[in-house]
Amino acid sequence: MVKRKLILLLCIINTVCVFADFWGVPKIITAYSQNNEYVLQVNPIKFPNKFFSTKYQRQLRKGIVKDSIVLSHAVLYHICHSDTTEVWNKPLVNRESPVKVIVANDGKSVITIDDWEMTGYEHTLVIYGEDGELIRDFKLEDISPFLLEQYSHFFSGISWGKNVEYLDNDRVKILFRNEKGEERIRVFNIKTREFEEP
Repeated sequence: MVKRKLILLLCIINTVCVFADFWGVPKIITAYSQNNEYVLQVNPIKFPNKFFSTKYQRQLRKGIVKDSIVLSHAVLYHICHSDTTEVWNKPLVNRESPVKVIVANDGKSVITIDDWEMTGYEHTLVIYGEDGELIRDFKLEDISPFLLEQYSHFFSGISWGKNVEYLDNDRVKILFRNEKGEERIRVFNIKTREFEEP
């Protein structure tokens, strides 16, 4: 009898699942402007071979090997007929990688959306201008028309909508959707570097 109860208890314990979202390793992101004249390639964080091994970490602490992590960076290219010209090549504020990127038709700005494995916190909306200069770096709490508690929260972030698109070369529409399905739109003007009033 005790043996059966023990087996039943073990079966119950084994059926309990822990739900967490798994992102995996970020991949290279390639995003074209709507007119296909510009393309942005985002290269995610890159770790050296065997970086996570105990031996490598021990050698790193002793100074035998150098830390050669390459943080995320982006390269913007201009496409003209069969020629592709590099416009800029810069590091991004995202440590690992953004989740999504969009490119203006004139190539004068690009936008990265969210941080890999941490949506809705740091770097929710990052706007880069000409030559890859950082224009604005927003947290969700800085730009959200809703309280953060009104969004769906999960293990690695906040589900806030993520529908971001260029209205024209200087204006960006951001759609926010809370847990109840209510939606609000905000428009950011890249020239003035401010949100437009509704």
